[in-house]
Order: sequence, then C-alpha cells, then structure tokens
Amino acid sequence: MLPLVSIVVRSMARASLHEALASIGMQDYARIEAVVVAACGAAHPLPPGTIGEHRVRFVAGESPRSRPQAANAGLDAATGDWITFLDDDDVLLPAHVSGLVDALGHAGTCNVVYTLARARFTDGTTQPVGRPFAPIELFERNFIHLSMSLFSREIVARGCRFDESLDILEDWDFFIQCAQHTHFHFEPRQTFEWHAEAGDSGAGAGVNQHDARFAAFRDRIYAKWAPRHDALVERVRGGLQRAAELAKAHDFAGAEAICREVLGFSQNDPFALNLLAMVQRAAGRVDDARKTQALACAVRPHDASLARNLALLNPAPAGAMTGPKPGGASHAQPT
Repeated sequence: MLPLVSIVVRSMARASLHEALASIGMQDYARIEAVVVAACGAAHPLPPGTIGEHRVRFVAGESPRSRPQAANAGLDAATGDWITFLDDDDVLLPAHVSGLVDALGHAGTCNVVYTLARARFTDGTTQPVGRPFAPIELFERNFIHLSMSLFSREIVARGCRFDESLDILEDWDFFIQCAQHTHFHFEPRQTFEWHAEAGDSGAGAGVNQHDARFAAFRDRIYAKWAPRHDALVERVRGGLQRAAELAKAHDFAGAEAICREVLGFSQNDPFALNLLAMVQRAAGRVDDARKTQALACAVRPHDASLARNLALLNPAPAGAMTGPKPGGASHAQPT
C-alpha cells in the first residue's frame, strides 16, 4: 500500500488559502490528508471536509499560534507515514507529492527527501531554489523550504520539532535538527511554487524581506548550533589534512579512502569533494574528477575557488596548462 502523506497547512485564513488547498486537491497521488492548522486563532473559518479526493482535517484554536507553534500542532495532528508542509500563500504542482514519494525509492535509509522550488516574484519572474544537500552548508544558510521536503514520522519520533522560541527561521532550525539523525536525499524536480514576496515573516524577498529581523534570528541559530558546527568542521579538517598528506606522497588510494570516510559523516562536504576531485585527477581519472568537482560546485555554488578548480578540470586546448595538483586544493577549507 502507498504511504499516507500528511500536508500541514499553517493558515492565517488569507484569501490565498483557497488556491493553496485547491493545489492539494489536484495532486495525482492517491493517499493524502490535508491538516489545516488555524494559526490565526478562533476566527478561522471551517475548511471543507475534503479537497478533491483528499480528506481535510482541521486543527482549531482559541488563540493565535506562532509559526513554530502552528507547525508543531500540525505535527501532533498528522497521521501520515510521511509529512510535508504548505503555507497558505503558496501552491503545489499536481505531481509534487507523487514525485516526493517516488524519490523515496532512491533515498535508501534517508528520512528526509526534498526537491527544488520555483520562486515566483510579483513582477512575474521565476527562479529555481535549492541545491544538493550538505550539513556543513546547512549550518551556514537554509536552502530548503518546508514544502520542498518530505520527512518521515520516525524523524519526529526521534525528537525533531519546531523551536517555539523562534519567531522565524524555525524551518531552518528544524532541518538542522533532522540532519543530526539522518542523511537527506535530493532530486532536482521543480514541482512547488513559492511566492517569495507573500507573507510577513521577513525571511522572503521584496516586501517580505526584513534584513534586521532576519539577521537577529539567524544569529540566534548560529549560536544555538555553534558547538555542533565547530565539531564537524574540526573533524572534516583533520581528515582532509591526512588525505592531503597522502596525496602529496602519491598514495592516491589512501587519500581517496579518507576523503570518502569524511563524506560518510559529512554528506556531500564540498571541501572533501574538492580534494577528492584533485586526487582523482592526479590518479588519471579526469572524468571522475570532473563529476566530483561539479557536485562540489552544485553544493556550494557561490564559492569561486571551487568553480576555478572545476574550470581547470575541463578540457583545455593543446599546449595549455593542465589542472591543479592535489596539494593545491587546500585553500578551499571550511571556515
């Protein structure tokens, strides 16, 4: 039997709720329940009992709920094997849930899968949002919208919940919690539309971008997770230093083994991928090196040093200088 998927909708009873619920009703996946949480309190009207073929469950409330309070109320009410979210001002494309469930078949033991989002702006333009997962990058910034993800009930049972002391960025904190328990699986589907300038969190774009508010809560998350971040950085750095020493001694097999060990505890670590690509290139496996470095760039897209190393791995005209040596990869270390 297909797993039941709960879609939690934190609702402020905006006019856009109708469109959000309609997008759930159009999902081509058979086993869905929508859990509508009255974040605005007692004034929220009763939603319909069904949307399309999908059941709607309503979580009423006597008083308004904050964003994390509403999210936790949705977690408590959800009965699905897997859970995702939809804000009342965003929409899902019809194959969104079926695509996420299909991704579970490629996810192994991962308890979180996620896709790309399509951010839509008020001027009509759109752009993709999302990238392959790396916990070291998640400590630095959030790149996963709640609606891009599907996470298991098991991860909630392990204690992952929304921090109710955070007025915003509670989703980022939630994903950092999840990353302490599981790897994430990413597939580049683009089946969720995020209206980036809607809402009033201050964590979006345009009129929904409030830099001072965002920075205040960002810094609280940095402080909360600093010990875990620093411990991971030191563990990665130690492993990559050993791998670089082996590579300089031309023990490419040993260096690659350590890089892969690091990637085992720091998924898709861009610095481990960068060094691994240099080792593969030095061992004569240029095609492998190019693929590895391309993944490093996808994980950390704004790092010019990683992009330069990828350019050096691309085919060059006859007589041109070839790619970097393993010892030259050490400049791109975690900070």
